[in-house]
Amino acid sequence: MEGPRLVRRNEVPELSNLLCEVFGFDGIYDKAEFTKGLLRPVQLRGGMIVVEDGRPVSYILNVVDEVSVYGCRFKVASIGGVCTDKAYRNCGYAGQVLAETLRSTTAAGARVMIVSGNRSLYERNHCVPAGDLLAASTSREQMPSPDPSLTVRRFSVKDWGELSPLSAAEPVRFVRPYDFFAKCCCWWDVSRPEVWVLSGADGPLAYLSLLPPWRREERGSRSVGDYGGSRSAILGALPLICEATEVDTVSFRFPRQDRELSYLMSSQGFALKPSTLSGTHRVLNLPGLMHDLRPYLAARLSGSQLRRLSFDQSGESCAITLGSERLDMDLSAAVVLVFGGKGAPRVGGELGEVLRAVFPVPFPMPGFNYV
Repeated sequence: MEGPRLVRRNEVPELSNLLCEVFGFDGIYDKAEFTKGLLRPVQLRGGMIVVEDGRPVSYILNVVDEVSVYGCRFKVASIGGVCTDKAYRNCGYAGQVLAETLRSTTAAGARVMIVSGNRSLYERNHCVPAGDLLAASTSREQMPSPDPSLTVRRFSVKDWGELSPLSAAEPVRFVRPYDFFAKCCCWWDVSRPEVWVLSGADGPLAYLSLLPPWRREERGSRSVGDYGGSRSAILGALPLICEATEVDTVSFRFPRQDRELSYLMSSQGFALKPSTLSGTHRVLNLPGLMHDLRPYLAARLSGSQLRRLSFDQSGESCAITLGSERLDMDLSAAVVLVFGGKGAPRVGGELGEVLRAVFPVPFPMPGFNYV
């Protein structure tokens, strides 16, 4: 065995074979797309492998991005493409590659890890479902009449510059530079999303991406992968998009702090249900995350509370203290406390009041940053 180590350029063709074999999904993924995308610098810098018999047999891709939450920026690591050749499973390779990825991304300054899947390997490493979202689904028959002042058109992600200002205006978002799509992870290209621009008389008002179904028999349904701009324009143009694509059902999942979209959907008869972020999440560095979020905390706590509040982490154990009050927990509990989710610790006293004032912290859906 060799590794875990970074993937080398000459190993990309064999790595493409492994990914297509594991993630074929009835021909949805294409080897040529994988091979082209895996040669991007971001893939070569973040692709961690184990090599046996001269070829990659276990793989994890990690990409470190930046998130902005009401102006507070911090680094997040996203992992995906986790796979092991059938002949080499149950050898502990995936666990070794994940352990090295956790070490390297934490060393790179990432505060949180986003995992595109949910299985025992992640659960054992404190990657758990989290987030405070709302979900809704609607059919073409249930949608209101389209807004006649709007037009819709398909958009190439290569033309991101026109939509970048709409993304940059979102209060909770991934930080995406002008040339984002030229350098981003290839998984978004491989999944072949539909990106739509919604325009009014004076130009683009919003954008919306629709993800293809995983199964061929579900071709009449789509889920929203990313959006930005005017929420009213998004809902007003949805019937036009469905007509153009012959889609019958659209599913939304969006952060609860998007109160405008929640209000508009409720007023139009959407049935909203609680949901979580896709995949699983792990806190890598709780004190570092809270340091980066200090302006967010300062807007919600008194000066005295903020001065007495501290966050600590040792290995897989975390603690939050406020004066003489203290909450001890493992990393799994810390994730659902900070970002929302089932099983969050319940605390009384002043510490409980403080935690309810600042948590859950809003977190963006991965969307175009999906790994």
